[in-house]
Amino acid sequence: MKVCVLTTSFPRYKGDFFGSFVHRLVSDLVKLKTQVRVVAPHGKGAQIENTVDGIKIRRFRYAFPDALQRVAYGGGIPANIGSSWLARLQLPLFLICYWFAAIRWSAGCQIVHANWTVSGLIAYFTTPMGKKPLVLTVRGSDIHRFQSGLMGSLTKRILFLMDAVIAVSDDIGKKLESLGVEPKRIHVVYNGVDERFFPRDQRSVRTELKLSATAQIVLFVGLLSPVKGVEYLIEAMESLLRRDRQSNLQCILIGDGPDRQQLEARARELKIADRCVFLGTVPSEEIPSWLCAADVLALPSLSEGRPNVVLEAQACSIPVVATRVGGTPELICDGQTGVLVDSGSSVGMAMGLERVLGNPEFGRRIGMQARLGIEKNGPTWKNAALRTIAIYNQLLSP
Repeated sequence: MKVCVLTTSFPRYKGDFFGSFVHRLVSDLVKLKTQVRVVAPHGKGAQIENTVDGIKIRRFRYAFPDALQRVAYGGGIPANIGSSWLARLQLPLFLICYWFAAIRWSAGCQIVHANWTVSGLIAYFTTPMGKKPLVLTVRGSDIHRFQSGLMGSLTKRILFLMDAVIAVSDDIGKKLESLGVEPKRIHVVYNGVDERFFPRDQRSVRTELKLSATAQIVLFVGLLSPVKGVEYLIEAMESLLRRDRQSNLQCILIGDGPDRQQLEARARELKIADRCVFLGTVPSEEIPSWLCAADVLALPSLSEGRPNVVLEAQACSIPVVATRVGGTPELICDGQTGVLVDSGSSVGMAMGLERVLGNPEFGRRIGMQARLGIEKNGPTWKNAALRTIAIYNQLLSP
């Protein structure tokens, strides 16, 4: 089987975390004897054409020099367009170059599999008149952001043009139904968590990373963008430190994005800059170590699909405090495999963190229960790939 994968985000170099979940799924498709070509935007540090893990990748340029490309990566396409006039100016050229690359690289493929709704639009105009089955994977942000207005109407139209729509969570599947997508065209395929994520001795990992052996570490991993709600985490940290300034509490934030300077300024304003460490982008292969070094993972998002970082922390037996949004409650049973709090509330986040940090035995217990759930349910990338191939076969069968 030959598949062309269209995506607006894909790792540009080894260790890049952008689109890493697309890469992991595609890698397992290749292991299962599927021939895959990927079309993705070019970005600084990336090659135009190369082959990684058996995947043939074509990255399209849409501005010169490369450093001027502003639409993809960074804070993500919606945030980039919202904050940069240059990104807005480049958007038409981005779509045209994407379309031309998709036409060329989908030739000879039997299936076109788009990731995010904008890629679904490109896929439709790449394969007119239903010549090839179209699959679209919806990951959350593209549905949550655009449910009304002109973009909402366009999103619905794109969904109706697809032969199959894959949702990465039950919550997204229900939203697709509410938008009018026929249930028979909706398929829920969960993301996986790979074998790199497993429990390790915290003390030895902290020694490797040159971290304090006695600090209480709250970890955030993700894009520093408005939808991630990181300001509520910083305010929660200030609340906890105000009660006990002598505590050894520390927040480590991994990731970059359009809100970084604003968040650093907020930490300084609250006089906790010395307790908030902004590491920026960290190679993806190092993330398991940072998770195992933490006492708790915090995810203060305002919106989510089915966050992989929660699965990864659970696989490492690390307790998670996360907001009750999107598909996150599908991964966490409050008080048993993690802690759920209301979104948009620094008070709620502070209470959730205190619940774990103030009772280490409780934190260890819910972390262990979450790990057992991972072992029992087996959300692997191979299972996701097998399910995806079954959908392809269904579409190709006469």
